[in-house]
Amino acid sequence: MSEAKPFIKWVGGKGQLLSQLESLLPKDFQSWEDATYIEPFVGGGAMLFRCI
Repeated sequence: MSEAKPFIKWVGGKGQLLSQLESLLPKDFQSWEDATYIEPFVGGGAMLFRCI
């Protein structure tokens, strides 16, 4: 399965910061089964799609 990409280009988007932001997530975040990711200002969805 290919990795999801942001659905629009967004001024001030987090696309270039994904590796830095991802390093701030808990190491086992991808294995959490009952987790809720909340991003109140989704913008282009870069971090949202990186986490799913």
